[in-house]
Amino acid sequence: MSAGHTIRPAGWTLSICALALMTCAAQAAPAGPAAGSDRTGEPAGPHRLDKRFTVDGRAMVTLRNAQGTIVVNSWQRSEVEIIANHASEGVEVDAMQNGNRIELVTHVLRDDVSPAELQADYEIYVPEETELEIKNDSGSVRVAQVYADVSVDTVLAKVELTDVSGDLTVRTVDGSFVCTRCVGKIEFVSTSGGARFVQTVSRSLHAQTFSGTLFYDGPFSPNGYYKLTTTSGPIELALSEKDSVKLSAHSRQGKVENEVNLKPESHLFRLPGASKGSSSLIGTTGAGLARVELTSFSGKILVRKRD
Repeated sequence: MSAGHTIRPAGWTLSICALALMTCAAQAAPAGPAAGSDRTGEPAGPHRLDKRFTVDGRAMVTLRNAQGTIVVNSWQRSEVEIIANHASEGVEVDAMQNGNRIELVTHVLRDDVSPAELQADYEIYVPEETELEIKNDSGSVRVAQVYADVSVDTVLAKVELTDVSGDLTVRTVDGSFVCTRCVGKIEFVSTSGGARFVQTVSRSLHAQTFSGTLFYDGPFSPNGYYKLTTTSGPIELALSEKDSVKLSAHSRQGKVENEVNLKPESHLFRLPGASKGSSSLIGTTGAGLARVELTSFSGKILVRKRD
């Protein structure tokens, strides 16, 4: 063995290695995210926004977006988390907080942005009792398990509300709407989009479209009022003889077909000026506690029997 070399115990060498590994791990471990910061605690990338905002009490989230997929779910935290992604440098996502109000906006940065470059997708987590006001021109909007008022305005986007309760308002030009197990006052207005209401619980439901299809299959609340109106689109209603409904269905230039055994006072008749084969239907099931009105100018109306 040459002079000047020192022999160190193996245990000392292992301790030095372990210390080095612990130091590296400590440096690599991310710090907990601060409110309004990226989930990793580091600044978000140029095309990704990830922020959390602490709220106290009932929150409200507003969103303005041109095109993209919007997904909103609830959780058991007093926080609103926003995860937004976009591939283009022609748009920018901004998130601001003012008290319990969170405002999300997708800004267009250039005049020559193509439709594909407008895409910005949002994934949002909110406390259960958070009001939502969403405008998304095209793409899709999906909201689940939120128990507060929800308003959605769109041109072409598909809208899905599942297990949502409150005053629910959806307006589209050509976008479709599916409302599953929704509770509360419901309003849908569209030019050519259709709507499906499945197992909804409402005392006031109003759906109107020019050429879209309207479908309702759910319970009828005592003293509830359900009005489905189209110009040329078909209407389908699922009705059980166990329901308590006073029904009127009118199609001036279309047909009304009925599969349900209504009470004897129901009858079919021709509206003044109606074309041959058109008809109206008036009748009741049970005590007739809920009022249902189905109206179309030229669309077919089907009252289908539900077991």
